[in-house]
Amino acid sequence: MSQAVEFLIIGGGPGGTPTALALASAGKSVMLVEKGPGLGGTCLFEGCIPSKIFRETARRFRELKEARQFGLCLPTQDVTLNWSDVLQRKRLILQKRSEAALHKTARHTTLTTVFGHCRLLGSNTAVIKNETEEINVHFEKAIISTGSVPFIPSIRGCDHPRVYDSESILNIDHIPPQLVIVGGGPIGVELGQIFNTFGSKVSLLERSSRILGSVDEELANRLQQKMSDDGIEIFTDAQVKAIIHSGQSVFVNFDNAQGEQQHIITAAVLMVTGRRPNVEGLGLENTAVQYSHHGINVNETLETTQAGIYAVGDVTGQPMFAHWATAQGLALARQLAGKKTAFAAAETNTAVIFSEPEIGIAGLTEQQAKQAGIHFQVARYEFKQDARAQITGHTDGLLKIIFDINSHRVIGVHIMVEGAAELMGEAALLIKTAIPIEALAAAIHPHPTLTESFVMAVRSVMSQRSR
Repeated sequence: MSQAVEFLIIGGGPGGTPTALALASAGKSVMLVEKGPGLGGTCLFEGCIPSKIFRETARRFRELKEARQFGLCLPTQDVTLNWSDVLQRKRLILQKRSEAALHKTARHTTLTTVFGHCRLLGSNTAVIKNETEEINVHFEKAIISTGSVPFIPSIRGCDHPRVYDSESILNIDHIPPQLVIVGGGPIGVELGQIFNTFGSKVSLLERSSRILGSVDEELANRLQQKMSDDGIEIFTDAQVKAIIHSGQSVFVNFDNAQGEQQHIITAAVLMVTGRRPNVEGLGLENTAVQYSHHGINVNETLETTQAGIYAVGDVTGQPMFAHWATAQGLALARQLAGKKTAFAAAETNTAVIFSEPEIGIAGLTEQQAKQAGIHFQVARYEFKQDARAQITGHTDGLLKIIFDINSHRVIGVHIMVEGAAELMGEAALLIKTAIPIEALAAAIHPHPTLTESFVMAVRSVMSQRSR
């Protein structure tokens, strides 16, 4: 079977699917190919959504245990976790979202969705194979949006069934009594706190001097202290040497910060040591597309070194976020549809770490601003004085707004507080529009809300500067 289309899109995740829909809406003929069980990609099936479903269960579980602080007398000692129900809820949500995405694509007559493995045969041809058919495709342009996969270092014992990665842990059929997490990045921190709340004895091993190395250092250190206070054992400057399996036990051997050999006995190990672009099996060697372990090389308009072939999202390397892939894909679709387009710069990206409390990131950190030679000042706000935070009982937090002293424009927003995720829309606008702090201070924010923190922070700085 052969078919010709204007656009072949490989990968039906948060990069590929919105791009396909946008191009089809512009009247282009599009074929969207996904090798997984449905549309949604890693974000839906093995990343953002299922982990946040677990996180929501953990949050509610914790709130029940803290009910007495709010005057509620509940039989908290009888609150238990039904893990099979949690997994069933996850399956239903993922199925619903995947079906909704497929329904959206089906509404476009110029968009064909095919499930199978796609391999490029040249700069304008590809073959798609699945269990029932083989389709030869001729395309005018192609967009690669195959995402990323977990990176597992070469450590002895990593291939044992009780060693999980960030994807397989989301389908674990029980709560392990002990869990060793190798990697203190966002995924390791989020899942570490979740399984700690569920009752696992969690130990976290991070090879760097602190967790969350790319996050504002002050916020990362605060969260690290909270995790320790909550009973999570954290080892920094830890080099894992081997994972040894003996009967029902697993021994994780590592060197500590002093170079001394240590080991932890555990029931399960979670390896979250990063992700790598998913370029295997795409047939890139049959084209002029250049790539490395850092991802596919693209220019400022996301075109690869092969004319007419583009790439978006994780497969192009850092930053690796679902919303970043979507932003790239939609910008590319506008350009390919002949519309004037401004591609987003990585410096304006925003992110949320769904820790407890949450951490929101937008723009430059203090360290990055220093490296860029920017003369800046930081407006700070401690949430322990915030009315809304006091009402909810989540007063552990800090807001830092970084602004250019010369222009007064906001260049960075960094937040740690429960509810930070819902504040990042405003933070994104502040960074994107480079609004001056005077305009932010003049904006009337509702009371009592966490958003007031933005105004309170900058007003405090402005009052000091006027003295």
